[in-house]
Amino acid sequence: MRSFVYLLDPETAIFRDAELRDQNSISSIADLIGSDVVQVIRFDEMHSLFVEEEALRAGFTAFTIFDGHATPLAGKIALLGGDGRQPYRSPSITMVEAARRFQCCRPVLDPVFAPVDRMAPKGLILAGALESLQVRIDRRTPLLLGDGAHSEYEDRGE
Repeated sequence: MRSFVYLLDPETAIFRDAELRDQNSISSIADLIGSDVVQVIRFDEMHSLFVEEEALRAGFTAFTIFDGHATPLAGKIALLGGDGRQPYRSPSITMVEAARRFQCCRPVLDPVFAPVDRMAPKGLILAGALESLQVRIDRRTPLLLGDGAHSEYEDRGE
């Protein structure tokens, strides 16, 4: 019987299922999220999130807001069934149910242009000249890939 995880990539906002090759090894989860240092966060009573411990650092370009967690999560996120202990299990909820709790975010720079009649201390500013850049956060709901049936993996007992 093969197991699967739900994998969320905040860079693309793609939420998909992926095969969990070894139910008894944290390294199979670490390989999926691309990290050697993994943090476990409770998703609910029946599920856990596995995230890159050190992804929230200078230079990250996207992150995820999870409604059950105070700080944003950077890097890929794997959702598994169980409380985070081995053996790891497939999720018992649908991708749609899980996706409702996530928002994928990325910082966006918007240009601010000088107005037509703007005067500067040292003279006239040309209309349309770039004055500054304004930062905003673009929030997206995860894009689900796959039908969520998981017939190629394991029977979830539903």
